[in-house]
Amino acid sequence: MDSIINQNDFQENDSVKEVILRAFHQYGVPRVYNKNEFIFQENDPPQAAFYVETGLIKISQSSQEGQGITLFLRYAGEIFGNAELLTNLQRKRYAKCLVDSQIIALDSRKFLELAKGDSEFAYALAVIGARRLLQTQNIVEILISRPVAWRLAWFLVQMGKQQDGRVEVQLQLSHEEISYVIGCSRQAVTETLSKWKEKALIDYTKKKVVIMNPSRFFTDI
Repeated sequence: MDSIINQNDFQENDSVKEVILRAFHQYGVPRVYNKNEFIFQENDPPQAAFYVETGLIKISQSSQEGQGITLFLRYAGEIFGNAELLTNLQRKRYAKCLVDSQIIALDSRKFLELAKGDSEFAYALAVIGARRLLQTQNIVEILISRPVAWRLAWFLVQMGKQQDGRVEVQLQLSHEEISYVIGCSRQAVTETLSKWKEKALIDYTKKKVVIMNPSRFFTDI
C-alpha cells in the first residue's frame, strides 16, 4: 500500500490545526446540522467560513442534468467555505451534511480581519491551501491514469478506518455519488463491489464495506 495517496497526508499538522481551531472557538458560533441538511447552497453570498467539529460534509456542484456532483469531502478537523470569502465570490457549490454534524461558523467579516491582520492565522490558511492544491493534483492524476477498480479502492481507503487489522468503511454516499467522485458509472461501482465480495476481498453490506486484508488489497484487485 506504499503507493496509496492518503488524505491524511495532506491534512493540517498539529500547529496549523491549533491556530485554526483556536480562532474558530474564540470567534465562531457553534451550530448543529441534521443529516442531509444544507449548510450553504449555490449562489449564496459567502457569509461565513466553517469548521467541522464532528460529522462529514460533502461539497457538491449541480451538473447541467441537475444532478449533484460531489467534488470534496470535509472531515472532522477541517475547514471549508473559506475560498469564496477570500475571493469575494458567490458560492459556486453547495455544502450538505452526510451525517448529523456539529459545525462552527466564523463570520466573514471576522474571518477576513484575521486573514489580513493575524500573520499566524494567515500562514495557517496558506498551508491549508497548499496542501489542498497538492491533494487535488494527486486526485487528478488518479482519475486520469488509474483504472476504475483502483480508483474505487483508493476512495474506500480514504473513507475507511483501520480496526483489528482490517479497514472498515461506513458508506455515507450512494453508488451514484461515489461514481461522480471517482469518474465512472454507477453500474461500474456496483459491479466492482460485487466482484470483490465474490472474491472474498471485502465483506459488503448496503452501508458498510470491510476490506479484509488491506496490505494485499491493491495487489489482489
